[in-house]
Amino acid sequence: MTNNQPTNQLSKPNRIIRYLSIVVLILAVLTAAIPGTLMIMRRADAQVALGNAKSLRIALDVASTEAYGAGRPFRDSSSQGGVAGEVWRKVLMDSKAPGDFWVLQTDESGYEVLRFLYQEGDFMVSYCKEPLTYEVYYQQTYIWAQYNAVY
Repeated sequence: MTNNQPTNQLSKPNRIIRYLSIVVLILAVLTAAIPGTLMIMRRADAQVALGNAKSLRIALDVASTEAYGAGRPFRDSSSQGGVAGEVWRKVLMDSKAPGDFWVLQTDESGYEVLRFLYQEGDFMVSYCKEPLTYEVYYQQTYIWAQYNAVY
Protein backbone atom coordinates (compact mmCIF):
# COMPACT_ATOMS: atom_id res chain seq x y z
CA MET A 1 0.00 0.00 0.00
CA THR A 2 1.23 3.37 -0.92
CA ASN A 3 0.27 6.52 0.84
CA ASN A 4 -0.39 9.33 -1.61
CA GLN A 5 -0.84 12.02 1.10
CA PRO A 6 2.06 14.23 2.07
CA THR A 7 3.16 13.71 5.65
CA ASN A 8 2.51 17.36 6.66
CA GLN A 9 -1.20 17.33 5.78
CA LEU A 10 -3.81 15.91 8.15
CA SER A 11 -6.79 13.93 7.08
CA LYS A 12 -10.14 15.70 7.13
CA PRO A 13 -11.40 14.02 10.36
CA ASN A 14 -8.13 14.89 12.11
CA ARG A 15 -8.44 18.56 11.04
CA ILE A 16 -11.99 18.73 12.41
CA ILE A 17 -10.90 17.20 15.72
CA ARG A 18 -7.98 19.63 15.99
CA TYR A 19 -10.25 22.60 15.14
CA LEU A 20 -12.87 21.54 17.72
CA SER A 21 -10.14 21.01 20.33
CA ILE A 22 -8.86 24.55 19.78
CA VAL A 23 -12.39 25.98 19.97
CA VAL A 24 -13.09 24.11 23.23
CA LEU A 25 -9.76 25.30 24.66
CA ILE A 26 -10.52 28.93 23.76
CA LEU A 27 -14.01 28.68 25.29
CA ALA A 28 -12.58 27.17 28.47
CA VAL A 29 -10.04 30.00 28.79
CA LEU A 30 -12.74 32.62 28.22
CA THR A 31 -15.05 30.99 30.74
CA ALA A 32 -12.30 30.99 33.36
CA ALA A 33 -11.23 34.60 32.64
CA ILE A 34 -14.61 36.34 32.60
CA PRO A 35 -15.41 36.24 36.37
CA GLY A 36 -11.96 37.55 37.26
CA THR A 37 -12.23 40.33 34.69
CA LEU A 38 -15.66 41.34 35.95
CA MET A 39 -14.37 41.42 39.52
CA ILE A 40 -11.47 43.67 38.52
CA MET A 41 -13.86 45.99 36.66
CA ARG A 42 -16.22 46.12 39.67
CA ARG A 43 -13.27 46.91 41.96
CA ALA A 44 -12.22 49.75 39.65
CA ASP A 45 -15.76 51.16 39.66
CA ALA A 46 -15.76 50.96 43.47
CA GLN A 47 -12.50 52.93 43.57
CA VAL A 48 -14.08 55.62 41.37
CA ALA A 49 -17.13 55.84 43.67
CA LEU A 50 -14.81 56.11 46.69
CA GLY A 51 -12.86 58.93 45.04
CA ASN A 52 -16.09 60.79 44.27
CA ALA A 53 -17.24 60.37 47.89
CA LYS A 54 -13.96 61.86 49.13
CA SER A 55 -14.41 64.79 46.76
CA LEU A 56 -17.96 65.18 48.06
CA ARG A 57 -16.70 65.25 51.68
CA ILE A 58 -14.36 68.12 50.86
CA ALA A 59 -17.15 70.00 49.06
CA LEU A 60 -19.43 69.48 52.08
CA ASP A 61 -16.72 70.83 54.41
CA VAL A 62 -16.26 73.92 52.23
CA ALA A 63 -20.01 74.51 51.93
CA SER A 64 -20.55 74.14 55.68
CA THR A 65 -17.74 76.60 56.41
CA GLU A 66 -19.19 79.10 53.95
CA ALA A 67 -22.69 78.70 55.38
CA TYR A 68 -21.39 79.14 58.92
CA GLY A 69 -19.42 82.25 57.94
CA ALA A 70 -22.43 83.79 56.19
CA GLY A 71 -24.82 82.85 59.01
CA ARG A 72 -26.96 80.71 56.70
CA PRO A 73 -28.34 77.33 57.71
CA PHE A 74 -26.47 74.28 56.49
CA ARG A 75 -28.45 71.27 57.71
CA ASP A 76 -32.08 70.88 56.65
CA SER A 77 -33.39 67.34 57.03
CA SER A 78 -36.55 68.13 55.09
CA SER A 79 -34.61 69.14 51.96
CA GLN A 80 -32.94 66.99 49.34
CA GLY A 81 -29.68 65.51 50.58
CA GLY A 82 -30.33 66.63 54.15
CA VAL A 83 -28.86 70.09 53.53
CA ALA A 84 -30.31 73.47 52.56
CA GLY A 85 -31.25 73.77 48.88
CA GLU A 86 -28.54 76.24 47.88
CA VAL A 87 -25.94 74.19 49.77
CA TRP A 88 -27.04 71.04 47.94
CA ARG A 89 -26.54 72.69 44.53
CA LYS A 90 -23.19 74.16 45.55
CA VAL A 91 -21.89 70.83 46.84
CA LEU A 92 -22.85 69.03 43.63
CA MET A 93 -21.25 71.72 41.47
CA ASP A 94 -18.04 71.84 43.53
CA SER A 95 -17.56 68.09 43.86
CA LYS A 96 -18.65 67.22 40.31
CA ALA A 97 -19.84 63.90 41.74
CA PRO A 98 -22.29 62.15 39.39
CA GLY A 99 -24.19 60.44 42.19
CA ASP A 100 -26.49 61.56 44.98
CA PHE A 101 -25.78 62.10 48.67
CA TRP A 102 -27.56 62.27 52.01
CA VAL A 103 -26.16 63.92 55.11
CA LEU A 104 -27.14 61.62 57.97
CA GLN A 105 -25.57 63.27 60.99
CA THR A 106 -23.99 66.58 61.92
CA ASP A 107 -22.51 67.83 65.17
CA GLU A 108 -24.50 69.93 67.68
CA SER A 109 -23.87 73.14 65.75
CA GLY A 110 -25.36 71.63 62.60
CA TYR A 111 -22.40 72.61 60.43
CA GLU A 112 -19.89 69.75 60.73
CA VAL A 113 -20.80 66.58 58.84
CA LEU A 114 -20.24 63.45 60.90
CA ARG A 115 -21.91 60.88 58.60
CA PHE A 116 -23.18 60.81 55.04
CA LEU A 117 -24.12 58.34 52.32
CA TYR A 118 -23.18 58.70 48.68
CA GLN A 119 -24.74 56.59 45.93
CA GLU A 120 -23.31 56.23 42.46
CA GLY A 121 -24.88 53.64 40.21
CA ASP A 122 -24.83 50.30 42.03
CA PHE A 123 -22.35 51.50 44.64
CA MET A 124 -23.14 53.05 48.02
CA VAL A 125 -20.37 54.75 50.00
CA SER A 126 -20.79 55.33 53.72
CA TYR A 127 -18.66 57.99 55.45
CA CYS A 128 -18.08 58.27 59.19
CA LYS A 129 -15.87 60.98 60.71
CA GLU A 130 -15.01 59.23 64.01
CA PRO A 131 -13.26 56.92 63.37
CA LEU A 132 -12.54 58.13 59.85
CA THR A 133 -13.95 55.37 57.66
CA TYR A 134 -15.34 54.95 54.19
CA GLU A 135 -17.20 51.76 53.30
CA VAL A 136 -18.15 50.91 49.74
CA TYR A 137 -21.08 48.59 49.20
CA TYR A 138 -22.00 46.98 45.92
CA GLN A 139 -25.74 46.97 45.52
CA GLN A 140 -27.59 44.65 43.24
CA THR A 141 -31.29 44.64 42.64
CA TYR A 142 -32.75 41.19 43.07
CA ILE A 143 -36.42 42.03 42.70
CA TRP A 144 -37.80 45.09 41.01
CA ALA A 145 -41.52 45.39 40.61
CA GLN A 146 -43.72 48.16 39.31
CA TYR A 147 -47.45 47.98 39.65
CA ASN A 148 -49.81 50.21 37.72
CA ALA A 149 -53.05 48.61 38.85
CA VAL A 150 -54.85 49.62 42.00
CA TYR A 151 -55.57 46.72 44.30
